[in-house]
Amino acid sequence: MMFESVAAHAAVAVHVGAEAVAGRAPAAIQNPFDGLVPNFSVFGVAFDAWWKKLFAGLWAIAIIIAAVYLVIGLTSMAKADGNNPRAHEEGRKKAQGAGIGLACLAGLGVIIGAILAVAG
Repeated sequence: MMFESVAAHAAVAVHVGAEAVAGRAPAAIQNPFDGLVPNFSVFGVAFDAWWKKLFAGLWAIAIIIAAVYLVIGLTSMAKADGNNPRAHEEGRKKAQGAGIGLACLAGLGVIIGAILAVAG
């Protein structure tokens, strides 16, 4: 009894695989999210304005924090002397990471817009 069930499942899998190889796709499941678009206006105008202000504030704080880390990294690079090349290397890594983060945060609107345009 158990073997017959496994054999039936295997036969179905082989049939579906053969159709895929032959270029015929098996019947697709309809996308339940087709035509759905995110819309924050359903929560009202006040909520729409509130979340945009909150996001802009958090974004500004993140940019400030990244700029502070960039300054810290550049300062540690500048303070490193010839006796400790490892300190310069560590400062450079900090400054590099902070610079990349700051660049990504500065271009966040463009990055998100590009992702949404591609996902379309």
